[in-house]
Amino acid sequence: MFSFNAIVLKKIQVKDSKNIISLFSKDYWKISVWMKESKNRSPVDIGNIYNFSSKHENWINSIDSYKSQIVIDSSSLWFKEINNILKICAYFEKVLPNWMLFESIFSDYSESIPYLQQMEYNDMIYHLFILRFTKKLWVAKMPSDYSCKNLKKLFSIIETYPMDTIIKIQWISLADFKEIETFNYETLYNYIH
Repeated sequence: MFSFNAIVLKKIQVKDSKNIISLFSKDYWKISVWMKESKNRSPVDIGNIYNFSSKHENWINSIDSYKSQIVIDSSSLWFKEINNILKICAYFEKVLPNWMLFESIFSDYSESIPYLQQMEYNDMIYHLFILRFTKKLWVAKMPSDYSCKNLKKLFSIIETYPMDTIIKIQWISLADFKEIETFNYETLYNYIH
């Protein structure tokens, strides 16, 4: 038996409690697994991190059991906060190449969850996370045509510090976050389309 931690990106119910689940793991990258959910436990939910176990060492795509590691308390969040978390998972599902190892992105997401669950930080950490995400994917280039000097400055250090340090940077203003939001949207839109 072996196990691994992964973020749930997508869940498709096939029948009864049997599901096909898309996962993002720092060990196995992006994978789809077949899993029957336990009636004695809460169902797996998008955005949460679980430890998945399989008895089949050579066939990772069949999951026998799971245990929650980090669970988002969605009952304490508003629509926008939940939507930001779901958007991150959708970007993982759509944008991350299957063949590429992104161990640091898994760690970034794990570190960001406490902030994604706080209304006062959710929007900021979401935009900072996406900025870092696009830079790590090599799809974002230095924003030379942006007037915001702080965005250029932030872009040059976004990978240097942990997420909990970046969110506390004092010189990032609300106007800067608007610039970051626009830059992120344009970068990902151009990459996806």
